[in-house]
Amino acid sequence: MKKAKKGGTIALVAISSILLVGAVVTDVLTLSTFEKSIEKVFVNKSTDLFDKDEAFDNGIAVAEELASEGQVLLENDGVLPMTSANKKINVLGVRSEDPVWGGSGSGGMIYTEPKVELIDALKEEGFEPNETLANAYKELKTASAGGFSASFANHEVAATQELANTLGQNFFYTGDLAFDKLAEYSDTALVILSRAGGEGSDLPRSLTEVEGTNAVDQNKHYLELNEAEKSLIEQAKTTFKKVIVVINSSNAMELGFLESENPSPEATGDIDAAVWIGGPGHVGFKALAKILNGKVNPSGRLTDTYPYEVEATPALANFGSFTYTNSGQCFPNYDNHPAYFINYQEGIYVGYRYFETAESFTYTTFEGEIRNAQSYEDTVQYPFGYGLSYTTFDYEVTAEKGEDTSFGKDEIFTFNVKVTNTGDVAGKTSFGLYYSAPYSTDSKIQKSAISLGDFVKTSLLQPGSSETVSVSIEAEDMASYDDLKYYTSTGSYVLEEGEYTLSIRDNVHHALDSFDYILNDTIVYQDSNAGTKDGVDYVGKRTSDNVVAINRFDDARGDDFEYATRENGYATETPSDKEATAEQLEIFANAMDLGDYENPDDVAPEWGVKLDEPITLFDVQGWDYDDPDWEAFLSQLSLDDLDGFLATNGWGSPAVESIEKAQTVDMDGPSGINYVFDSFMGTCSYDTVSYPSPVVIASTWNKDLATKFGDAISKEGQAWGVSGWYAPGANIHRTPFDGRNFEYYSEDPVLSGIMCANSVAAVQENGMYAYIKHFVLNETETNRHYGLCTWFNEQSLREIYAVPFEMAVKDGKSRAIMSSYNNLGTTWAGCSRALLQEMLRDEWGFLGTVLTDNLEDHGFMNIEKAILNGGTSLLCNGMFSSQSIDQLKETATGQLALREAAHQYLYTIANSFVPGMKIQTAPWKVIVISISTVVYVLAAAGYVWAIIRILGNKKLEKEEIAD
Repeated sequence: MKKAKKGGTIALVAISSILLVGAVVTDVLTLSTFEKSIEKVFVNKSTDLFDKDEAFDNGIAVAEELASEGQVLLENDGVLPMTSANKKINVLGVRSEDPVWGGSGSGGMIYTEPKVELIDALKEEGFEPNETLANAYKELKTASAGGFSASFANHEVAATQELANTLGQNFFYTGDLAFDKLAEYSDTALVILSRAGGEGSDLPRSLTEVEGTNAVDQNKHYLELNEAEKSLIEQAKTTFKKVIVVINSSNAMELGFLESENPSPEATGDIDAAVWIGGPGHVGFKALAKILNGKVNPSGRLTDTYPYEVEATPALANFGSFTYTNSGQCFPNYDNHPAYFINYQEGIYVGYRYFETAESFTYTTFEGEIRNAQSYEDTVQYPFGYGLSYTTFDYEVTAEKGEDTSFGKDEIFTFNVKVTNTGDVAGKTSFGLYYSAPYSTDSKIQKSAISLGDFVKTSLLQPGSSETVSVSIEAEDMASYDDLKYYTSTGSYVLEEGEYTLSIRDNVHHALDSFDYILNDTIVYQDSNAGTKDGVDYVGKRTSDNVVAINRFDDARGDDFEYATRENGYATETPSDKEATAEQLEIFANAMDLGDYENPDDVAPEWGVKLDEPITLFDVQGWDYDDPDWEAFLSQLSLDDLDGFLATNGWGSPAVESIEKAQTVDMDGPSGINYVFDSFMGTCSYDTVSYPSPVVIASTWNKDLATKFGDAISKEGQAWGVSGWYAPGANIHRTPFDGRNFEYYSEDPVLSGIMCANSVAAVQENGMYAYIKHFVLNETETNRHYGLCTWFNEQSLREIYAVPFEMAVKDGKSRAIMSSYNNLGTTWAGCSRALLQEMLRDEWGFLGTVLTDNLEDHGFMNIEKAILNGGTSLLCNGMFSSQSIDQLKETATGQLALREAAHQYLYTIANSFVPGMKIQTAPWKVIVISISTVVYVLAAAGYVWAIIRILGNKKLEKEEIAD
């Protein structure tokens, strides 16, 4: 007779229970808790909007065109182009095998498969690089754990035995690599020097900060040659007849060593030519090789001033880490970090605005040496806009205004320039329209001696051929901002009476022609009812503004330092750490509090309304922002629907069924679409082009190429289903040491603004939206995550730092912006009503989304506070960091703010290609649900079988008892 068996039944119940619990936990985590975050990783990368291969091929072609026109010929004694039949060349420097392709972080190169190495590019163009030397550098790179490009450390190898001994290096240039052997191979050397930069850290001003720095270099800064590089340059100069240097850096380096003492292509002992290439991206070295052999005539121009010593830059006095020493306990999530501050003490005197205005230059080097009364020629090596060509040009300028020298507020100055190629080879050239405004010793409104107003680049001109191109500027765009309220009680834009000089220049320091005009009465852009008083004409707002501009940031001016002025000799000084005031400490402590925001008269809007004729996202495409039917559309949303695109909108937002909104995908970066966290099981990788760094794009000085870039990158977005782009970067090169200068255009706001606006307009034309970042005053990476208190005057904000964003909004019609981490004074930029509502939306007329920078939960970023003050949405991954909007949901005032934020966001994506996308069940979700279903069935079967066994065992037990 059978006996009851309990062990197998218990095991079966245990296995079934484990399966059931596992399935339930998996479903809760994947289909509920982390559903939206997982959707951002496993996205649909196929669309019918554009072919991936076609988009990629187009992008590669545009990338090479950008590099070809953006790389700058700095020096040339006639050695370039290299047109002789002998193309043998020694490529020197470890960076020849591991260059800096772009930047790191959000601007990094993720998809690297198609990148063209320097040696390969040279071979493609008929050069014969020394293979023995190239292979030796490859072995050195391999021995250095894969490369050097992301590091600030000195990786160059010494070029002399003595220095190698001092640095503790094995001497590299021995045997077949000895310099006399290299010279036997070729009398020509190409030396590449690189500097890295990226998100998260600024470039070191002292190499003592850099791990692995040798004792010889510890007193140096990162933007000067280290001793190994010096030795390599000197050895090359004394060994080879022809020495060409390639500067692979997006940050302005000290390049005095490039200047030749004996400029002759047959002389030994000098550098014969130099080319700046910035961050080249995938195919930038192809462009370089074509410049070297003359297939491409270089036409790039610098977007920054290059002083012989970077310490001459006045902003450097206020660039670094400055601490509020008593603030450490204010932020519970700061990980014991205090609050920090930075002073924009130099005011408007940024870049060439300082170097072209000051009459002498006194500064202290990082080594403590004082440079007194340096002349411009002794201080500035390469002016803003500098660049050489293989040909020459003649310029014939005609002013459309004619001989009338007086002008008024509605004047538009246009200059037609006939450009003739007077050289022997085809080429392009660019030039700028600059203006100089009169300086009043009464108002003391600070003025740069000269400012860029417009620029243009010619088409490719054959020898002897001509082309007439035009540049123009409106009178109101020459206005200065009176933040000290000399003319009004509120601050205003002002055109002061006097003589204005407009000049055509091939760089900021070299005029081709100039014209003088007279403004008889001062024009103040405010209070049109006041009329003319005492020679001052009050005319109301600027034509480009929606409302009159007034001071909005007086509380961020700072009161314990003076701004640089002409009167005080542009004085700046390095601040000391200090204690925050009691008022500031209170603000820090309450940074996350919403305050008393409720209006008792507000009535909560309706949510979750079921319309007889539902309105979909597709239906609202093209609607004006103020169309009254938006209210009905928005009423269909539930309060819970808002969470996914207001509270956790990072790298895209989830589908919303009530309005038929599909899942969206947003991606970094400024030099090409990529996912900054690289690939997870291959799901996050985008096989897209890495374009030259934005500073190289700006160096083309070609507006049409900026448009072409925006078109190319948005076609890739169409192909991959990426509707949102975290770029372009529109901040200013305030100093050469900013870690993200590679992804910002220039030290000049107009050059930056035009390039940004043109790119954004093209991106939006193709159905993407571009989050212009970082709004505003994000010119340092140091302490950026810790509520960095930025002190500035409103004149510098309105004339320098806000201008690229303003131009992108007004001219590029931008519908998306990313706010910055830093505080304006003590108010986080992401919740500054003065910035986001009063200036951006009310004054400039911005319509769309303001997204925060990525959530750093350090106690100052609050999405609800942002929404109440003109912000829209929180950038976060939603899995390991997130915030809720529940507090706003509980009040009528809060719900009205949420409704407006939803309006802003949905207006942005309604005017993209998102409305044409279908809501789809993600493949990963189908897999999870299918597996879970199988597991549930197996578990249920196990329980049923266990019950059957239990019942059977009970029957057997009864039979055993009966027996």
